[in-house]
Amino acid sequence: MRIITCCLPITFILLATVLLGACATLSPYKDSPRVSLVSIQPQEIGMLEQRFALQLRIMNPNDVAIPVEGLSYAIEINDREFAYGVSRQSVEIPAFGEALLDVEVASNLLNVMQQLQALYGETRNSMAYRLAGKIRLANSPASLPFDYSGELTYLPAAQSAPATAE
Repeated sequence: MRIITCCLPITFILLATVLLGACATLSPYKDSPRVSLVSIQPQEIGMLEQRFALQLRIMNPNDVAIPVEGLSYAIEINDREFAYGVSRQSVEIPAFGEALLDVEVASNLLNVMQQLQALYGETRNSMAYRLAGKIRLANSPASLPFDYSGELTYLPAAQSAPATAE
C-alpha cells in the first residue's frame, strides 16, 4: 500500500504535464503572424543612442482574431544587429486581416557605425533586413513568435525620403 501512496503524486504530476502539453497544442493560432517593416525614419540622433520610428504591418493568416497586448522585436540589417524595441500598444488583428502599428526602436552608436562601415564604398540602393520578435497576447500568458526577412530600399542622399521596406 505504501508503494501506491508514494507513486500517486508522481503519477498525478506526469498526467498533469501531459494534459497541459496537449492543451498547448490546441491553440487557435495555427500559423504565426507575418510582421513586416513598412517604413523607418530617424527620430532622435544622440551621441550614444539613436531612436527610429517604425511602421509595422501585422498580418493574421488565422481564422480567429489575434488580440495583441504588446510586442518585443529586434531588427538586423545585413546580418548585423541594428536596433531593438518594445511596445505596449493594444490592437486586435481580425481573422485573415491586418493592422499597421507605429512603434520605436533604439540603436546604439556601435551598431550604427558598423552599418555605415559595411556600406562604405557600396553603390547599391537596398539592404537586407530581418525583423524578429514576439507578440504578447491579451488575457493570456502566451505569445506568438514572428520572424520576417525583406529588403530595405532607399533613395540616394540627394533625394531625402524615408526608407521603405518591401
